Amino acid sequence: MLGYDPENLTDRQRALMEESLQDPGQNIFIAPEYLAQLKAESDFADVPPEETTVQQQQELAARYNGGPYWENDQAQRYGRDFAHHLDQARNAIR
Repeated sequence: MLGYDPENLTDRQRALMEESLQDPGQNIFIAPEYLAQLKAESDFADVPPEETTVQQQQELAARYNGGPYWENDQAQRYGRDFAHHLDQARNAIR
């Protein structure tokens, strides 16, 4: 999302990416773009956001957290935790 080639990152580019992702002011712009890209690459790309199932949202959370390793245990746990806290998150943004 930041315009870097993930396969050929320099140490400086990697550090800038990490800084950007740790900064809420920058991450608020990066995360939605990344989530949109992940959804576009999914099997449910054509499902409107308001019609996605909890399972689809959980998969996106796992993909977001795990990247290419989204099917590993840690990313799947993140997806389950996301689904578990979804109501709490919705209430927090009201």
